[in-house]
Amino acid sequence: MAFAFSADSRQLADSPPDSTSDLDQLLQQRHYLELESALTSRSTLGASDRSFFEGVMANRRNRVADSIRTLEPLLPLLSAANRERAIVALNTLADDYEKTFRYADAANAYAQLETRFGSSMSESERRRARIEAARWNLLRGAPPQRVEVARPFTVPITRDRVGLPEVTVEFGTIRESLILDTGANLSAISLSLARRIGLKLSSAVATSRGIAGPRMTVHTAVIPELRLGEARLRNVAVIVIDDKNLMIPGLHYRIPGSVGFPVLSALGKITFFADGRLGVDSRPGTVSPGGENLFLQRLTLIVPAAIEGPQRLFVIDTGSQGSFFTSQYYFEHKNDFSTQVIDSVELAGAGGVRTFAAYFTGKLNIKMGGACVQAKEIPVITETRGVPDDKFYGNIGQRILGQLKSYTFDFQNMTFSAEGDTCPAADAQTSVHP
Repeated sequence: MAFAFSADSRQLADSPPDSTSDLDQLLQQRHYLELESALTSRSTLGASDRSFFEGVMANRRNRVADSIRTLEPLLPLLSAANRERAIVALNTLADDYEKTFRYADAANAYAQLETRFGSSMSESERRRARIEAARWNLLRGAPPQRVEVARPFTVPITRDRVGLPEVTVEFGTIRESLILDTGANLSAISLSLARRIGLKLSSAVATSRGIAGPRMTVHTAVIPELRLGEARLRNVAVIVIDDKNLMIPGLHYRIPGSVGFPVLSALGKITFFADGRLGVDSRPGTVSPGGENLFLQRLTLIVPAAIEGPQRLFVIDTGSQGSFFTSQYYFEHKNDFSTQVIDSVELAGAGGVRTFAAYFTGKLNIKMGGACVQAKEIPVITETRGVPDDKFYGNIGQRILGQLKSYTFDFQNMTFSAEGDTCPAADAQTSVHP
């Protein structure tokens, strides 16, 4: 996919200047609930403006075909009149292409980002575009992934020596336990496992940030077929990592690989049960009465939660034990901590362990997915961490999720639902600030 960027900017002049600055700010701040509400109520919004915001939000709701259909014809116009929106649109299209296995188009989109808009991007943004272009270029010409699910099924989830959740995957006669990683844009396997399966590796290499350490050199490959329970997946693209880069320092343990988002989302609907099972059901379901309540920020799962007040968006991290609230939460609840002495919390990330100033909550009722969880002493970070997820209100890990009987991600209807206790009526507010 190549884009022609020349256009007359007058074609975008269908709304008064700066009339949508509030919508641009909501999108930049990732206030998706408020943005969707504003789009519904803004009847006078110009056609091009509406197409831009609806195309981006279609991506965030995992309606990638709608997003592509809306943004592709709009991109040449945006490039002439609004470079910031053009960058957002092209990033969004690149993500759409990844999720529809259009690897060459994803590589081209990332390359266009750097060559066409690099002067308007930060160094880190240019570096990311360069790395993504190189990685997806390795899969140029690879066939798209296909999935067949014979019937609904469950498989056991175990925990490896690090505590990460893993399931058994079959590659013909070879069986291996791979960790579940909803946040990985490609599944990953070790070089030794790739050789056991007999995969053909890409002749070229790219770089990737691994699940066990810093950036490293990787190959790509396509697994002709793998089985996960009753699911058969064909043409599964993976990155192949040298075994030494999958070692966990100090534990003498090597991670064999991971099952990433493209596999898990293709299964349709996945349920994590408290008794240690993963359930899969690919049958078309119905949207819950509350409607869509699941967003995707690239591959990060985002859900609304009401914490004794209006709904706010939180990151769901199924592989993390800890939970914490970000500075976004702190700025809205400063008065709750006026009598506390500030403390600190350590958070692990790609750059190692960092210490942040933090307060700790009292007892809270957290309503999410139709269920209620009680939690206390959740760290509340008082400063930005310098990562994109700062724009959400917190990270919900197993400390909170583990109290639920089950929780389900339905990628067909973009809903998150949970089984557990119900919140008291007084704590079940779901309003959104205008």
